[in-house]
Amino acid sequence: MELQTKALYNLLRLNHAEDPSLPCESWQIEDLRSVSLEALFERLKEAGLSLDGASFHGFAEECDSPESLAELLLVDLEEPESYDPLYLVLFELWRRLLPEKQSLSLFCDELDHQIWLFDAGQLESDEPVQDALANLIEILEEHVDAGAKPVETFATIGSYCAQDLFSFLVDYISELLDGGNELYASELIDHFFPYVQDDGWFSFLRIRLKAFTDPVKANQLLALLFERKEAITLDLLTEAIRFLVVYGEKPLFLTAVRLALPLLETRQEFEELRALSADYFRRRDREDLETAVSKLLDQASFDRFLQTCLE
Repeated sequence: MELQTKALYNLLRLNHAEDPSLPCESWQIEDLRSVSLEALFERLKEAGLSLDGASFHGFAEECDSPESLAELLLVDLEEPESYDPLYLVLFELWRRLLPEKQSLSLFCDELDHQIWLFDAGQLESDEPVQDALANLIEILEEHVDAGAKPVETFATIGSYCAQDLFSFLVDYISELLDGGNELYASELIDHFFPYVQDDGWFSFLRIRLKAFTDPVKANQLLALLFERKEAITLDLLTEAIRFLVVYGEKPLFLTAVRLALPLLETRQEFEELRALSADYFRRRDREDLETAVSKLLDQASFDRFLQTCLE
């Protein structure tokens, strides 16, 4: 689904921060949160819109979102190319001056911001993220209660976000499981599972959660997951193998590695798989197999080694 306007510019700013060589204009990547109110109103004035706080509130009373306000005030622009820069200014003014008057674009902009702060390590705790996710769940439920389809609702909300919500949820819940926070991880999995187009990742999160109480059942469920063709990606298999290093039964671990081998494309991927395999045998006090797998040089020899382990 195509990104909405504010999400598009948020994404451009995020991408430019990672790769400053990306071509763009300065206004497209400017963080307007750091610009003063006076400067924002001055930009509008320079474009022929003489507003102050009172008049801004007056116009905004007729609108339900920054987007509808932009349509109202910018309809007669002589230079259409200035629409987006001015829309971004109006959006930021609305965000600061009308925090009680929320819209989907405003909510998702704040969600993007909190995720960015979290990923950048700039939050003292993840409480703001938890609050944002609680609000997201509430919005999803409201839309579904009104008759919308869950997966379509999640996709629509995602189009207002620069961040990939599905990937963030997988990563965040994975971190919770890594830290042993089973309760909150379980709550998030249960809340979001009906809304996501599961390609295996959320099923895998449930399996990881199950392993805390029943590792044998978790292995059985993972074996079933491996039978789903759409779930067989290298990224998912790598995480599954990392999980099996700790919790895995030998036949399932070897099956996972053999599934991953044909999908390897780089030497780095090969070496990561080899290191995980060596770690698996080290944890089980099989120094002979740990040493053997560490000496493997290519995928063909790796596959032959695995075959001998299965015999």
